[in-house]
Amino acid sequence: MLRSCLVCFLLPLALTGCATYQAKELNPAATQANYERRTLRDEGLQRFFAAHGQVAASEAWDVSRLTLAAFYFNPELDVARAQVAEAEAGVRTARAWPNPAVSFAPGYNKDAVAGVTPWILGYALEVPIELAGKRGYHTAEAQHHAEGARLEVARIAWSARAAVRRALSELHAAEATAELWRDQQPLLAQAAQLVDLQVKAGEVSPLNAAQARIALSRAELAARESERAVAQARSRLAEAIGVPLAAVAGVTLSYRGLDDVSAPFDPAEARRWAAQNRADLLAALATYAASQSALQGEIARQYPNLSVGPGYQLDQGEGKWTLALGITLPVFHKNEGPIAAAQARREVAAAKFLALQNRVLAEVDRAAADYTSARGDLATARSIRASLEQQAKTIRAQQAAGEISRLELTRAQIELADNTRAELEARLRVEQALGAVEDAVQRPLAWPDTAWRTANRSPSASTQPHK
Repeated sequence: MLRSCLVCFLLPLALTGCATYQAKELNPAATQANYERRTLRDEGLQRFFAAHGQVAASEAWDVSRLTLAAFYFNPELDVARAQVAEAEAGVRTARAWPNPAVSFAPGYNKDAVAGVTPWILGYALEVPIELAGKRGYHTAEAQHHAEGARLEVARIAWSARAAVRRALSELHAAEATAELWRDQQPLLAQAAQLVDLQVKAGEVSPLNAAQARIALSRAELAARESERAVAQARSRLAEAIGVPLAAVAGVTLSYRGLDDVSAPFDPAEARRWAAQNRADLLAALATYAASQSALQGEIARQYPNLSVGPGYQLDQGEGKWTLALGITLPVFHKNEGPIAAAQARREVAAAKFLALQNRVLAEVDRAAADYTSARGDLATARSIRASLEQQAKTIRAQQAAGEISRLELTRAQIELADNTRAELEARLRVEQALGAVEDAVQRPLAWPDTAWRTANRSPSASTQPHK
């Protein structure tokens, strides 16, 4: 009777709330079809924009809007979010109380006297009790790992933004360069024609005409190479966002803000921010904190746990209650090995943080120096362009007065176009150098602090994956 009652009571209790397996299909053909259907006009993306203060899908796509699209579509962020869910499940596991155990030990007395049942039925309940705060240390360790996983989402979100900005800057460079080469080709063709006329007139050697035609051919090759660079940069932009190439083929892109910093750039502030706020550094700090909690847990394991085991025995018709107390005896060791390993892991985590912080500071210094140098080069290129524009104006007036030939004017215009291209390259280098500074600091320098805080929260908290 007692056994039946125990079974009826414990079995439903054990089965209550049990999870059941549910299959989830992963079909490559279906996932490919879903990817191919992605567009920047996706209704879910528009709702995502509205939730982040972005509206009017007809607006040009600048780096901010493309970054939000990457937050919505980028598959690497889906991986990071899944890892956060895994880490949070680890927190629930660490918080769980250890389950009690029930044992049933039947026996049989073959020498039982007549009239007395020979069966001996023993039941015992073992309740483990963790001492010295072990459960709290395990929970703290799991929470630090979960925080590290959330910071990893922020780091990958920044990587997604950096990839979008880099691809957009490359596309800007390729399109601008291709346009300059297209504009320069008529000048080079005109120069080649004028040199041919001089050759026919016997004024110059045929070698001059060959050189002019070679210069024209090189410009045509450079223009085609720029067109290929445009296609490649557009493909990299689509990859950074997480959409097929067709999704970015028909949209209007804006390069606004790529080379403009509204606030003064302070290298000291950049170093301070990067050394204390970069997501990878904060994740390394979370790992160190987890190693601290793990060490505390191993130290606590020096002290044995206690188990309480109330039991009942039906011994040949006689009921007997028992109470067992169990404890592990620290005879052969006191957890010295795991404690030493935990201490070593903590030292490793500290050394990794310091090494990473040193690399971050060096990265900021290099990026700041390159940005300063690039701005100086751009200022020089602009100064040269101003001089060449004045020179071209003077030569144009001389050619109108018949003092110089039309070929000399064309050559002056070609020289001005060459410098314009050099100035463009300098400006694009400033764009890239600014992007390198932002990547080193992991903060958009042109954004105000309030916008940065919003952007910093979104990837780890409110950004939801594309389904």
